[in-house]
Amino acid sequence: MPILKSSCALFTFLTLLSLSIVPAQTNAPALASATPPGVVALHDVVIGKGGARDLHAEVAYPVNATGLLPAVIFIHGGGWAAGSHKQSPVYELAQNGYFAASIEYRLSKEAKWPAQIQDCMLGVRWLRANAAQYHVDPNRIGVWGASAGGHLVACVGTMTDVKEYQGDGGYPGVSSAVQAVVDYFGPTDFTDPASNPPRTVGQHLLLFGVPYAQNPALWKSASPLFYVKAGDPPMLIAHGDADVTVPIAQSIMFDAALTKAGVPHQFIVVKNGGHGFSPLPGTTLDPNSGEIKKALYDFLAKYLKAP
Repeated sequence: MPILKSSCALFTFLTLLSLSIVPAQTNAPALASATPPGVVALHDVVIGKGGARDLHAEVAYPVNATGLLPAVIFIHGGGWAAGSHKQSPVYELAQNGYFAASIEYRLSKEAKWPAQIQDCMLGVRWLRANAAQYHVDPNRIGVWGASAGGHLVACVGTMTDVKEYQGDGGYPGVSSAVQAVVDYFGPTDFTDPASNPPRTVGQHLLLFGVPYAQNPALWKSASPLFYVKAGDPPMLIAHGDADVTVPIAQSIMFDAALTKAGVPHQFIVVKNGGHGFSPLPGTTLDPNSGEIKKALYDFLAKYLKAP
């Protein structure tokens, strides 16, 4: 698949997405208090239940849209242990013509896997079930996430047919299938020690609740690499080749599996990019930040904007 190449520096927008799989980065900017002109914002919309409590979403959409809108659901990062649905690019998505929702999911300190993917599948069902209310085309829904959020969107794209991962949070019988997936530097295989550095093992253990050696099947069950199949939605993967938190080998393996299955996709290797696309000291990103953003919106437009 094509690899975009060019050079320049990181843009501030991606800093928001770089909630690391190591939850030290919990100070990412929250949604601005002032809604941008031309955008409608809805805060803490209830989307269903995660266990015994309500789950929420931050919603934004363009004021003067005509016809049914394409939609993008954003899933935040933070090592499955931190972060918030309020840390999201929904305003920018709305300014680019999308109905955008950033959804809440239970963090690993509250619930273990597969609660996280069940909540994300719920988010898709909620939006599809309420598509008419929000003037959304139920056949044009995409998902986008970074780091732990990248992992979860890859799971949404590959695991829709796994009944256990639908959960019981609401809207039974509604499809959780999506039409596009954008995975920024998310892990795809928890079973490969070579591409899961020691710095992340603590987060993985918190997510699963038991060591790999004790229950390898559980760790494998959360690895989208093993669920790739023909018919999965188109995917855009972007990953820095200097990422030491989630090594790029994770996305290289995922890219190979998508290619073998014939799933339409694009793999952007960001030269000199660390986790969150932070450039190595003294270097610039290649492709640059503007090109990464353009690739994102070109991909979304290709698969979501056309009816």
